[in-house]
Amino acid sequence: MIRNVIFDFGAVLFEWNPHHIVNSFTTSPSEREILLRDVLQHPDWLSLDRGTMLIAEVIPKFSARTQIPPPRIEDFIAHIQLSLTKIQQTETLFNQLTQQPYSLYYLTNMCSAFFDTLYEKHHFISFFDGGLVSGKELVMKPEQEIFLRLCDRYQLTPQESLFIDDNSENIQIASALGFNTIQFDQTTSCFQQIEKQLFLH
Repeated sequence: MIRNVIFDFGAVLFEWNPHHIVNSFTTSPSEREILLRDVLQHPDWLSLDRGTMLIAEVIPKFSARTQIPPPRIEDFIAHIQLSLTKIQQTETLFNQLTQQPYSLYYLTNMCSAFFDTLYEKHHFISFFDGGLVSGKELVMKPEQEIFLRLCDRYQLTPQESLFIDDNSENIQIASALGFNTIQFDQTTSCFQQIEKQLFLH
């Protein structure tokens, strides 16, 4: 029996599309390519998510690597945060679940600063019963440690928990640890699958 529902943030509760992010920031094909490859897809971005580097530290590194001036990189970082808009249908699902006898948690790879901004901006996050942010924990998905830490901190049993994430690797690890899982995409069939598993009508 499922008692807990665990949500990823990026591409589940909030839009996360790197190509769209760079395309909506600049019309320059070369700048788009550089920002995608040398910022969003660079290992330093993972360090930011992991919490082993701060935004103030990565800006000069990104600038030096890309030859894009620091103020422009700062603008891009701000643009990324503005791009994290709510996925309305998932928020509706979340609100529906708050009226049900489920405990609700989040498990997200995100730097602390981004999470804090989202928390201040979106009131519904305060209705979660708890959760872990990689940037605050210094460990991230798909590493087993962050899943085990979530269970330990909130006394969760994987077999009684449904984990919803868009990343196949994260889903595989969670499944191996005994979680019920649904790989998320923004399709009607995916939402129907979630509703069926949670007996929502």
